[in-house]
Amino acid sequence: MGVKSAIGVAGTLVLLAACSPEPPLYSGPQYGLFDLASNVEAINSTAYAVRPPPPGRPGYLETIRYINDGVKYIDPYAEFFISFDGQMCFRGLVNQQNAEFEYYQTYWCMYPTNVNNVDALENDVSYVNQVRLWCKHAAPQCARKYGFPSYLDETNPLGNSMSAQTVAFKQERDAIEYLIYLMGGSVEPAISSQR
Repeated sequence: MGVKSAIGVAGTLVLLAACSPEPPLYSGPQYGLFDLASNVEAINSTAYAVRPPPPGRPGYLETIRYINDGVKYIDPYAEFFISFDGQMCFRGLVNQQNAEFEYYQTYWCMYPTNVNNVDALENDVSYVNQVRLWCKHAAPQCARKYGFPSYLDETNPLGNSMSAQTVAFKQERDAIEYLIYLMGGSVEPAISSQR
């Protein structure tokens, strides 16, 4: 009877952990299997803000927080941050087609100086809109996937763009373009579609 009780308690604990409303532990984009405890302060480092904000505009950290809030509105476990080496990274439903395979331990990252343009994509089917960051022609396949491997995820770890679901997608596009400017990059102006 003691063994059955121990197995029952262990099974209950596993189920409770799997159904926890808490987001998965932050593993960091490039660290994956390594301990991130000593490098947490390098995330969103102000060292990558090479241009000061114009008067009346939000600063570097406020802009990161705004973009992060937009992706968290769609998915509370999603995340946007600047990695320890200055890449813009998304975690969550990035370049994914099936949400049931997302396990929040991979990140899609791109250097801001490699971004050509940022599109605001309207989805008339699910009504969950996206932003898509495109690589420059001179830096093809600049979007990279980092983190733990998943055998259910068949997406290529390299890409010429990365997209993330967000709300207020046009404002998020503008915020990402502004953040790229603050980080020393430049993007092509957005082309609005006629609808």
